[in-house]
Amino acid sequence: MGSKNKLKRFKENETFLNVIQPSRNTLVSGNFNFKGSWREDYFKNSNEIVLELGCGKGEYMIYLAKKYPNKNFIGIDIKGARFWKGAKIATEEKISNIVFMGMGEPLYNYQHVKDAVKIIGDKEGIQLSTKRITLSTSGIVPKILEWG
Repeated sequence: MGSKNKLKRFKENETFLNVIQPSRNTLVSGNFNFKGSWREDYFKNSNEIVLELGCGKGEYMIYLAKKYPNKNFIGIDIKGARFWKGAKIATEEKISNIVFMGMGEPLYNYQHVKDAVKIIGDKEGIQLSTKRITLSTSGIVPKILEWG
């Protein structure tokens, strides 16, 4: 997928009511709107919640949401361009028991990603060689140049 398509998908994700892409600050500060209240505040029911980490395109979550309409589904993936397909299908087919959550384009969270890579490579951290880390981006050129 070319970076133009990724950018289009990131933009379209912003229009979907079933996509939530909070900033890292929102998550770590504890100010996330649905923390501890997904059923009441997002789904507006008391149904069981099924969570899939690394949901990819979301197609399996769509299948499950259709098969089990009395359950709530949350699909999480780090790449919003990936779960765009599932979010689009759910929107078009009016599947209301599913939500997709991601962090969006990593270079829009530049400093946090830079800090995370530093920790991963640090001898006091995970100690993974930074030469082994690949950052996938849709092509935010000024931030790529800043990265160096």
